[in-house]
Amino acid sequence: MKHESVNVTEDAVLGGIHAAMSLDDGQLPVHSSSLRVMGTGANVTTVGGPTDMPLQIENLLHTLNQRWSRFLGDSELSNLNNAPGVPQTVSEETLRLFQEMARGFSLTDGQFDPTVLPALIAEGYSHSLVNPELITRIPAGSPARGNFSRITVDGQKVTLPAGTTVDSGGLGKGLAADMAIELAMSSGALGALVEIGGDVRVAGLSPRSDRWRLGIEDPHESGKRRDVVEIRHQGLATSTITKRRFTSGDRDTHHIINPETRHSSQSDTVQASVIAATAVEAEIWTKVAFVRGSSELLRQAQRKGFHAACVLESGEWITSSGWPSADA
Repeated sequence: MKHESVNVTEDAVLGGIHAAMSLDDGQLPVHSSSLRVMGTGANVTTVGGPTDMPLQIENLLHTLNQRWSRFLGDSELSNLNNAPGVPQTVSEETLRLFQEMARGFSLTDGQFDPTVLPALIAEGYSHSLVNPELITRIPAGSPARGNFSRITVDGQKVTLPAGTTVDSGGLGKGLAADMAIELAMSSGALGALVEIGGDVRVAGLSPRSDRWRLGIEDPHESGKRRDVVEIRHQGLATSTITKRRFTSGDRDTHHIINPETRHSSQSDTVQASVIAATAVEAEIWTKVAFVRGSSELLRQAQRKGFHAACVLESGEWITSSGWPSADA
């Protein structure tokens, strides 16, 4: 775990907090850590608050992975997928996962649909990319797309109808980032950032004591930035079809499924980024660009009040009005 120090700018409201929490040299403590979880890399940064806050967040993320991973046979999600029609008692965290799935399904009129797991497996994503020995197991003959509207939640019990399986996918990563930020801020941090595989949530002060500055990677050139944005108290999600690619028969495939075709999406979009109130909401909206195209995502951004940007097949970079670019 790294320990860093940063200067705090003058602020009438933060002055008293700064005096109470700063180190002897007038600087706030910054703690950070990196880990592998949910099949990807994750990064945690906290400003102020308990010194072990990144470790607490790491423990939370591992717990959520244990409950939500489709690659773990004893996860709550796997138990649900493999017991159709049987009510399963789940944790509060998994109840919240299903609530966010329902919200995403409704917001996008089904363009975000977590029941396309069989289609995703058929396109080649059956094994964990981190540990190929871990494999997704679902009932034989599960249709490519389930029926999300028939999933029932009654108190602590969730029931999946026969023929419906779910995947936490990117939504789970976004929600995990949101929950980690909630933990950090409720535990006394002045600011925090949690990033899980391209889904980012920030809150409060950055290490520079202002907005958080985040880079968006170019989908065609690893390590190269396509843009830099500045946000505070928001989520940023980026989805791309250039990663997590597979071969199915004689076709090249990827991990973003179009619920309408039940195959890897085909649109004018190579990469979509969304800035919204939360990481889970941002993650939900990115899918629209791959199902209906970049123009539909930008139209929804205008209607719903979030920010969006896309890298097109042509290489063009387009953004919604007010996209918060910053000087790199």
